[in-house]
Amino acid sequence: MTTVHGRAQPGLTLDEAIRGVGFPTGIAMLSTPTWHRLAAVAEGECHGPDGPMDIATVFEARVFDAGRELRWLHESGSRGHAVLISEDDSALPDSFGGPLPALSAVAVLDQRHLLWGQPEPPEHPGWTTLYAPRIGRIPVPFPDIEHSHRIRLVVREYVAVEEQHGNAYVADERLLRLEAYQPPMEGNR
Repeated sequence: MTTVHGRAQPGLTLDEAIRGVGFPTGIAMLSTPTWHRLAAVAEGECHGPDGPMDIATVFEARVFDAGRELRWLHESGSRGHAVLISEDDSALPDSFGGPLPALSAVAVLDQRHLLWGQPEPPEHPGWTTLYAPRIGRIPVPFPDIEHSHRIRLVVREYVAVEEQHGNAYVADERLLRLEAYQPPMEGNR
């Protein structure tokens, strides 16, 4: 059995939430009404390939490293509700909000989601630009990879059992990391 622990704090700006969690490094998925971007998190700030990012218009964010995930949703003004989850209760700072009920998972499933786009020649150190005609170019905070490779998002799904009827369901998921992936060659399937 795996237990997922959480803490929640309302009324924070995204900057306050990221700094309050204390991510030394990580990755952020940021959404505004006009764009969705990935950012590198370093010492409590979100960075794009050209440096610090303006995150004032972000309405939803998921920030993660291998051990924790911060979720932030805009509510009013520049403030929102933040939730931090981890399998390791000691990774959640006591100073960050109040505890949430623990989730007991009977199974854990690691899943992988392929990001759209093929890598282009590198423009910025530590970043890969993915390109697909339908979505354009998206910089990803991932070291340069070979053109034949792709990038995947690794997530962990937590399966719980409903008490009344015993049905299993995915109760939550946590973003873990990005990884390189070499698809099978055509004809080798």
